[in-house]
Amino acid sequence: MMSHKSKYYKVAGITLQLISDYSISENTFHPKFKLFEVPMPGVDMVTIRHHFHFPEFDGKIKKNQIEVYKKVPFHIFKSKDSWTYRYTSIFTDDIVTSAIGEMNDDYSSINIYTEDLTQKDYSQASFNALTLFNTDQMIFAKFLCDRNGLMIHSNGFNINGNGILLAGISGSGKSTLSGMLKEQNHRILCDDRMFIRKMDEEFRIFGNWCYGSHPDFSNGSAPLKGLFFLEKGAENQINEIKQKKEIVSRLSQVLVKPLLDSNGWQKYFITIEEMIKRVRFFRIEFDLSGTICHQINKLFGV
Repeated sequence: MMSHKSKYYKVAGITLQLISDYSISENTFHPKFKLFEVPMPGVDMVTIRHHFHFPEFDGKIKKNQIEVYKKVPFHIFKSKDSWTYRYTSIFTDDIVTSAIGEMNDDYSSINIYTEDLTQKDYSQASFNALTLFNTDQMIFAKFLCDRNGLMIHSNGFNINGNGILLAGISGSGKSTLSGMLKEQNHRILCDDRMFIRKMDEEFRIFGNWCYGSHPDFSNGSAPLKGLFFLEKGAENQINEIKQKKEIVSRLSQVLVKPLLDSNGWQKYFITIEEMIKRVRFFRIEFDLSGTICHQINKLFGV
């Protein structure tokens, strides 16, 4: 079986170079990553290195670091120019039960440390995340913020070349409406975690491997033309939202908020302001008849 000590993956215009102290086999990572694998470095590149020992500072808080987050499975510290992630799995049968991530300030260089993992374990692990954590969501929230982007709890679709997002709290009907759209052969880009970036003066949405409970994902993208906030109701109707205050209030409920310093938050809010100016927002109610899909299609010329 062919193996390597370096591989490249690309999503949302960001290339992640993975370098490992062990050889990387075809089964080291979940098969979903094959869709994002690329043969060479990109212009915008992040490097993730895997090490199979804990660093010398393990067990100590590095000088000038302060605690910024503590909620299982993460305990996170920040200094002026670095971040430390202490990860403890909530599942005792996970192959990686604990790990430490050391990131520089902009996360362009990430070192992941874990121990008690053999080359054989690593080669057969089928990891769900390049960081060896339970998800790469937290690092992508930071990546996107630094690149005029956001992450939103939503399902994303490409409808006739138009990107749309279905956003709502649990139980609002995202899965139900997504099923209806898929029956009409509209392509889902990702379930529950959508990456958004402003690129070439437009916002685009990107499929990615940080999907939610349903393994619906792709490596595709589309220009973001509409964000739909789902509401429970007995009627089929779509109403555009014009009031900025309402848009901000609804967005705040579905944004995946990154860990940021004051400069990072400033960039984050600027991106939100820009998105509100360039994207249309809607309230949507629907029943189970499928009629609402015709209204969505009509909006986008299908």
